[in-house]
Amino acid sequence: MKKLAVFAIIVLIFGTVSPSLVDRAYGQNDPSILLRIAVQADKQIVNQLDRVYGDQIPNNLQILYDKGHRAVYSLDESLPDDIEKAKQDFLLAMNSFMQISRIISQSSEKAVVVTVSDKSNRDSTSEIDRLEKYVKTLEKISKKYNTNVESDFIKIYDLIQELRIQINDEYGAYDDVINEIKIILNSIKNDIRESAIKHKSDFIKRFFDRLLNQIDKLLTHAQDNDVDQIQIDKAHALILEIRELLSKNQINDAKVVYVELKELMKNIGYSIQIT
Repeated sequence: MKKLAVFAIIVLIFGTVSPSLVDRAYGQNDPSILLRIAVQADKQIVNQLDRVYGDQIPNNLQILYDKGHRAVYSLDESLPDDIEKAKQDFLLAMNSFMQISRIISQSSEKAVVVTVSDKSNRDSTSEIDRLEKYVKTLEKISKKYNTNVESDFIKIYDLIQELRIQINDEYGAYDDVINEIKIILNSIKNDIRESAIKHKSDFIKRFFDRLLNQIDKLLTHAQDNDVDQIQIDKAHALILEIRELLSKNQINDAKVVYVELKELMKNIGYSIQIT
């Protein structure tokens, strides 16, 4: 019985039943072998239908199964007296079952393709959503530092919309669009970095400007109080040097000179307090 079940499965898988195959099966000195093979095939198809569709078998498959099942019943009635009729019933039953098996197999393959495609689409959509969120965050940062990149962001948003269209386009250049966006983003990030450095530099310059103006006022007060003029002149010279360094954006050098100026002011009796 196990060999018959294997034979039936092989026939269903490879999808071919010829009269010569029937003759070989029949030539085993047992006419009932055709019936036993057909019954095994019937059981295999019932199991497939139940596993795939449960109690919601498509109408076209149900019609094919009923046709094959009736042929199995007729095969049983034909044996052992009408061998030719039995062979015809066997062929009809097995061909019906093979059609069912083929349709189930093709449907399963399509389902796998659709599932993979849907998953791919969902992954791509999530990737695009994350990308758009990142772009919006970067756009806020660019505005904070007054970075002139508005046209770049407009282009990126256009490309993001193009990406959403490319998801369902089998021949779309999805990766090419992603790479183009990355190039623009790298350019934007470089511009923001430069703007941030300039922003920081401008802040430090404004800070020093207020501080040096305050020191100038202290030096005027010191001069009125007969503080050593040499020290006052030296302090003025240091202030000019700091302003010169700041104009050249040599901020670190300006900080070094400021330390010297601060110490000089302390020596002549004026501590510097930031206001």
